Amino acid sequence: MKKYSFNSNRNSNRVPFFFFHAVVLLLLLTMAVGCAGGKNQGKLVLDRELDNTFTSYQVLPDHQYYITGSYASPSAILAIHKAYRLDNESNLWVPVPDADSDQMRIWIGNLDKYGGIKFWSGPEFMAAYILDPDSKRVGAWYSGQRYTRLEFFEDNRIKVYPPNLKPSIGGERERSESVKP
Repeated sequence: MKKYSFNSNRNSNRVPFFFFHAVVLLLLLTMAVGCAGGKNQGKLVLDRELDNTFTSYQVLPDHQYYITGSYASPSAILAIHKAYRLDNESNLWVPVPDADSDQMRIWIGNLDKYGGIKFWSGPEFMAAYILDPDSKRVGAWYSGQRYTRLEFFEDNRIKVYPPNLKPSIGGERERSESVKP
């Protein structure tokens, strides 16, 4: 009768076991570094005082305004300082050359309602400063979405991704939230 030794196979299984864990660790580290963002990423910083600026229909001086979504009731209002240029190759942002208080009054008045029905379900609209990778203020964001992707390029170009809010009247929303009248 032949005897089997469990110790002789033990060392041969160690290499694949070690290799598997090393590969998993390497993948986790790669994902963590990838999620950390690049050096050209900006950020939004919510600011109640800036929110009051928008809700009192004031236009920021030396800023170019853009909207996305419906012109009558945009899903976001974007103000970029004139020292920067919006990278808008996909034409998701509509430039507003002469934004003024009257236009702001219309937009802000229509953002949370549409014909007396609450237009967006979820968080209220809020203003945030757009900061570049060095935390310098370069613009403003007003939307119900409190985050977006901001990319900065050479020659003071900035790419701002529009919000992914999906308006719905009387139906189910993306996260199964229904709009209430």
